Amino acid sequence: MNDIAHQLKQGKLIAYPTETVWGIGCDAFCEKAVMDLLSIKNRPIDKGLIVLTDKVERISPFLQALPTDRQAEIVATWQHLHTTKQATTWLFPIPNGTKIPMWLTGSHDSLAIRVINHPAIAKLCASLVDDDNPYGFLVSTSCNPTALPPAHDLYTAMSYFGSGNVMFLDGKTLGFDKPSQIRCAVGGGVIRI
Repeated sequence: MNDIAHQLKQGKLIAYPTETVWGIGCDAFCEKAVMDLLSIKNRPIDKGLIVLTDKVERISPFLQALPTDRQAEIVATWQHLHTTKQATTWLFPIPNGTKIPMWLTGSHDSLAIRVINHPAIAKLCASLVDDDNPYGFLVSTSCNPTALPPAHDLYTAMSYFGSGNVMFLDGKTLGFDKPSQIRCAVGGGVIRI
């Protein structure tokens, strides 16, 4: 994974399996890569992006600003996936003193974060950790051009983005049958089912 992480730090994009469908992303703190990603997906920057990381401890500054019971609820959604078969992304306010680039938040004052349980992608996130990316954030957006269905396998991912600056991490999804949901970390409300 270190070689892949090195290439991501140099601006490469990567298509990879997630819990339900395939995602496409890059090192969240590499502006050139994020701009390339938005371009090939034809996705407006103001929508913001989801980022993945490998463990809860990496995002403690985001959690610490919340009440203890809310923190426990959020962590539980990442730990009990075997019962829900649904991944959950949480929209966190940006903590004071935390530098998160606007190419990740878009026109919002929050950041969409998910602790991923896919073993290979968790390892990839861990290998991205350095001084520039202390959270191990990997951008995650569905692996498809806008208006086409998300890729469910390597073949489809390659048919969409097989030329150019995209690497492919072969593997299987976790087989979840529900798409990921997005919830508000402050109020707990569901934004996307």
